Amino acid sequence: MKILITGAAGMLGRDLIDAFKGRFELAGVGLGDGSRLGIPYEEIDLTDAPRVEAFWDRTKPDLIFHLAAMTNVDLCETEKDAALRANTRAVEIVAGATKRQHVPLVFFSTDFVFDGKKTAEYAEDEPRAPLSYYGETKRLAEDSIRQCGVSYVIFRICWLYGLHGRSFPRAILDIAAKQKILNVVDDQIGRPTYTRDLCAAFCKLLDQDPQIFFKKAGNIFHLGNSGTASWADFAAEILRLAGYTDHKVQRIGWRELDPPRAARRPEHAVLSLEKARRELGIQTRPWQEALGDFMREYSRSCP
Repeated sequence: MKILITGAAGMLGRDLIDAFKGRFELAGVGLGDGSRLGIPYEEIDLTDAPRVEAFWDRTKPDLIFHLAAMTNVDLCETEKDAALRANTRAVEIVAGATKRQHVPLVFFSTDFVFDGKKTAEYAEDEPRAPLSYYGETKRLAEDSIRQCGVSYVIFRICWLYGLHGRSFPRAILDIAAKQKILNVVDDQIGRPTYTRDLCAAFCKLLDQDPQIFFKKAGNIFHLGNSGTASWADFAAEILRLAGYTDHKVQRIGWRELDPPRAARRPEHAVLSLEKARRELGIQTRPWQEALGDFMREYSRSCP
């Protein structure tokens, strides 16, 4: 099986490549530097339809993972044209090129498509009402995929972190190196999710059934580590695992942030994992256990 990964040089893309190497033939595209990925890679603007279609024709993939996106949610508020191009227009072009190949497209969406006003978990078919422009571009991307006729599976994920690139744990550790009191939002709840746990789940799915994404075409699933946390809970566990016993997390409301963030976040966008358990057999471990593994890996890679 040949798998093509867009956004291959990003946080999730790099871990997905590490997980898939030795199992599948891989190729990657994106705007980042892919020279160290160890797979065939080409820098392509995914809004350039002729180049995308030519690369798809030349590569002839059996499966596409579309990870490329503009994920800085605050920047999306101020750079709306760029956000729309990266998160919606590029998806339309990738989906169209994939449809021409008659292969499945695995697309990654976000909890930001919901407004977070529920106190219960969000199922896949709940009404979407994004509060931010980032969330709106991802909602539009979902709609484009569902309407264009490509064979697709959409995974919504939230609070993703990994060893590569910027992430919440890295930011907390950087701040903790400079100060002992950290102001962290306590009134936004989600599922902290480790990239490597997602990659392990996809490896297991494809090892068990290489045609799984054809068989589950037309579905949306929610994925993440089990359990929930506020950003303050997440930060406190990071500090505990890092041995910062003399540090304190000052729990604040999101309205107390100074300066305020440009993008509004959903307050309780907890995604239900039941459908993925029931239909895909994906049983994820608690976020605290996954974070412990991340911290051990992080300490080895960043002594």
